[in-house]
Amino acid sequence: MSKVYDILGIGLGPFNLSLAALLDKHKNLNSRFLDNKPSFSWHSELMHSDSTMQTSYLKDLVTPVDPTSPYSFMNYLVKNDLFYGFMNTGRQNISRVEFEGYCSWVSKQLEQSIQFNSLVESVYRQGDLFIVKTGKEEFLSKNICIGSGPVKNIPPCARQWLGDRVFHAKSMEMKNANLEGKRVLIIGGGQTGVEILRNGLKEKWGRAESITLISGRDSLQPLDEGAFTNEFFSPGYVESFLRTSPHIKEGIVQKQLLTSDGNTPSYLSEFYNELYLDKNYHHSFCSYQIAPMRWLDHLEHQEGLYKATVLNEMFETSEQYKADIVILATGFRNSLPNYLRELYSEIQFDHNERPVINDNYSISTKWDGEGKIYAMNLSRHHHGIADPQISLMAWRSANIVNDLSGKDSYQVLSRDSNLLKFTPNTREI
Repeated sequence: MSKVYDILGIGLGPFNLSLAALLDKHKNLNSRFLDNKPSFSWHSELMHSDSTMQTSYLKDLVTPVDPTSPYSFMNYLVKNDLFYGFMNTGRQNISRVEFEGYCSWVSKQLEQSIQFNSLVESVYRQGDLFIVKTGKEEFLSKNICIGSGPVKNIPPCARQWLGDRVFHAKSMEMKNANLEGKRVLIIGGGQTGVEILRNGLKEKWGRAESITLISGRDSLQPLDEGAFTNEFFSPGYVESFLRTSPHIKEGIVQKQLLTSDGNTPSYLSEFYNELYLDKNYHHSFCSYQIAPMRWLDHLEHQEGLYKATVLNEMFETSEQYKADIVILATGFRNSLPNYLRELYSEIQFDHNERPVINDNYSISTKWDGEGKIYAMNLSRHHHGIADPQISLMAWRSANIVNDLSGKDSYQVLSRDSNLLKFTPNTREI
């Protein structure tokens, strides 16, 4: 008889790895995590030598809810003889290379519950159990947790041209790019687009003839990481946000986008200084242009080149850009994975065709009986701006463990530690 798991995780990025780490001490809960990759990796296509995390290393896989866990970043440093050297750097934020190294180390410690080289093809229900099928095996589980990550956001006008010359920033084409002598157009002025521009000017992929970056934003806007702003990334704020009406939530999240999607301020300062010195003294960079307040409207292929029609929002004009290579630093969008297709009819969707998410991070379903689909990074519309970020991943995982175990295995309720009061005032001042 096949083993029945209490929870089976599909996809192993940091979010599901956090859940696996917190579940490890709960021997009464049988868990398994499947991933199609041969080993742990995290956005390797976007891994540049100057790429840094936008979150403190203390907000790791486990520390915010279980600081004595053997899977903390601090323990990783100690076990790998890195502690003193790391502390001497004086950094609060680590590089993405370091974070990936830490996560890879944790995945190796959890090898009894993690299975790589396992591409999930379909999930369906049989009674109160989920049947999860890969190309080689079949797994039975009472609950599942979706951690497959978001899908690439591709502008409609670029979809027909996708290939080795028009590609998303998170792709093998980006990782293996050759920009030598090419005219390059980067679409998107977030952290990814800026990192590609900076590394392109430093000739990481060869010396380009020219590089142009267009962005819909007013400038290369910095991440808002002030102390009061960071209260949006706290359990207390999420608990308040959950009590807000859905039609109010949409506007709040939009106003807070730069607390999540901005560029690291120190990175922008360093880059600006490099551009200033090169323009006035070094003169070593290839020709480049940073063009804000512009939106890609149309893309076509003519005479061996790609011609982009771009709308200039400031002057209400249309502009033309020609390029050999177009790089789409256009981010990601949330979507239910295709392997859940047989369950779509049993899932509740809202008016925007997004899955309805419950407070415990499970997807609202139509079936009677047991069996939950927990979701990682599908709930910004319900849990708020922090949902796609690393900041609260340990707290979210702890909520899921508590829900699975039916008890308060981890402290997750806020103890009124916020300095900002978001909930309605119930007393006179």
